[in-house]
Amino acid sequence: MTSGGRFADAAFGRKLLVAAIACVAVVAGVAIGLSANKAIWEGWVTDRLFQVRANMRGTQEEARAPVAVVGLDQTSLNSEKLQPIPRVLMTPVFAEAGQAVLDAGALALGYDFVFAYSADAFRDPRTGEARLTGLDQPFKQFLYRNRGKVFIAHTEIGVPHRIFSGAAGEGAVRTVTVDSDNDGVVRRHKPQPPLIESPSLVDGLLAKAGYAGQEEYVAIPSARLATSMPYLSLLDVLKMKSSEAGKEELRRFVEGRIVLFGGLLPFEDEHLYSDRFLPQVPPDMSETGSNGRPPVRLHTAGVYMLADFIASALSGRIAVTPPKGVVPALAVLFAVTGVLLGLILPSVVLPFVAVVGAAAALGISLIGLDYGLMLAPGVAPVAFISSLVFAAAGKVLILQRRQRALVRLFGHYLAPDVIKQMAQSEQLPELGGDTRNVVVAFIDIVGFTKMSEKLADQDVVRVVNSSFDAIGEVITAHKGYIDKYIGDAIMAVWNAPNTVDKPEQAAVDAARQIIDMLDHLRTITGQAPLDLRVALNAGPALVGDIGGEHRRSFTVMGTTVNTASRIEAVAKDKKVRLAISQSVAQELPRSYPVKEIWTGKLRGLSTDISVFTLDVAEMYMEASDQVPAVKTKRRSRKLLKFPR
Repeated sequence: MTSGGRFADAAFGRKLLVAAIACVAVVAGVAIGLSANKAIWEGWVTDRLFQVRANMRGTQEEARAPVAVVGLDQTSLNSEKLQPIPRVLMTPVFAEAGQAVLDAGALALGYDFVFAYSADAFRDPRTGEARLTGLDQPFKQFLYRNRGKVFIAHTEIGVPHRIFSGAAGEGAVRTVTVDSDNDGVVRRHKPQPPLIESPSLVDGLLAKAGYAGQEEYVAIPSARLATSMPYLSLLDVLKMKSSEAGKEELRRFVEGRIVLFGGLLPFEDEHLYSDRFLPQVPPDMSETGSNGRPPVRLHTAGVYMLADFIASALSGRIAVTPPKGVVPALAVLFAVTGVLLGLILPSVVLPFVAVVGAAAALGISLIGLDYGLMLAPGVAPVAFISSLVFAAAGKVLILQRRQRALVRLFGHYLAPDVIKQMAQSEQLPELGGDTRNVVVAFIDIVGFTKMSEKLADQDVVRVVNSSFDAIGEVITAHKGYIDKYIGDAIMAVWNAPNTVDKPEQAAVDAARQIIDMLDHLRTITGQAPLDLRVALNAGPALVGDIGGEHRRSFTVMGTTVNTASRIEAVAKDKKVRLAISQSVAQELPRSYPVKEIWTGKLRGLSTDISVFTLDVAEMYMEASDQVPAVKTKRRSRKLLKFPR
């Protein structure tokens, strides 16, 4: 099989692995995302979306609210008119206020009170006298007279007294029980059609206002209900009905609206509602009577919630569950997006991508609210982040592991930088290359031929491998690249294929360290005569992939390489272990003891060059041969200095 075929198979295998990781990550992301639907924390996200929506819209004038609240608050109870009356004996007051509201033009009334006690049933415990008989007569007459327009409440544990139920008529007693989500917060109402026959007080009042919706919905409040809901205290209503000007003001307030009466005392019938994070409406921008409103509390009064369920449905401030398939489709869309980004992008940016993706998913849920759709805001962000994590983990644990294995395997034969590029692209590099300045080294084992004549073949291999392994470790440590092994010699390169700062100095330092470990090499090989020669040259060379489609090699070519090979002959002639060209010597720091040992024309070259060594004892093989002639001796003892 050709190398191209092997890489094609590897690429195909990698694509299959990527596809498998992508499929697993998408399935996991969708499954985890859908499991977040109606999770306990999703309600918190929903309420925060309401907050973001309200803050984006700001405080603005809205259409006239279809519902108003009349509250039995602390101000009313402390008033001169109501302070002497026990709350269980206030039915005449509620009759008086309720009739005033209906006369002012309200569509219908709902009492969020359970009138469980009748004054007619009271008997003096001492005398047995029915002293309160007739006290509830005005309220009974009020209920009877306005049958069909007035609803009274019952709860799971409390029902109205039978005389009030009878006076109100069939269908007038309805439940005010609300259901909370799994996090304990009230958000949604489910109408029970036909609404006019529903057991719910909210449904009965919606029917009176002409609402015909049947789907469960989530009310979308725009501000804290305690500051935004049109509100009159019970005392306000009683005062308004006592004058013509007050009656006109009351008419402007309640005409055409559903009106709910309820208690607004602290800690009575309070719930967590989805308005808990919303801004408050300034007092001058809300509809309120002269006696103001009760203070805003963390929990929301039950009568406000009932009023908001009615007002939101009539105003269109609701969100319903989208058609089947929309939420799963969103989960799939964001899971696929998360997988693609997790596989393509580097790991370091994925936390930022996760935040941006989750924000985009929440943004879609926010837009969905404007279209009346509750798009399960926890599903898409969780699907995106989950799939992103699974894809990134798969890439790191499997794909990058394969790349590292490929780099380790072929790194013994090719340059690590070249292998990394091949592993990432799954393709062979283009044939050819570019020209760059490099330092080329030829490192030769001296006397190898004579040595090999005396050794068995396996010992020859052991000596060469031991020497090359130790030398190669030094070359790599100094950022060099072993280009090839040529019999008993090594060709090494600096500044290709990687980039090396000050390659000349790095090559000379590597050569010095290699020569310094001669004693170590002799020990591990068991060959006392073993010696080394190193030749260095710097200059431009062609660097790249050379060969054909069936066999190729990453190497360097050109005059710079040939010159380095020729310099080795000078080293042999001058019996030095290190010989360097002038192009290398002139780039070394001044502290390096550079010494010229030869000038002339090398074989195959047309111009003279100078060859140098380092004037230290270990660079000379034979001390007596350091200086061949007296004339040369005077010149060669002078250390050369090159302009820096």
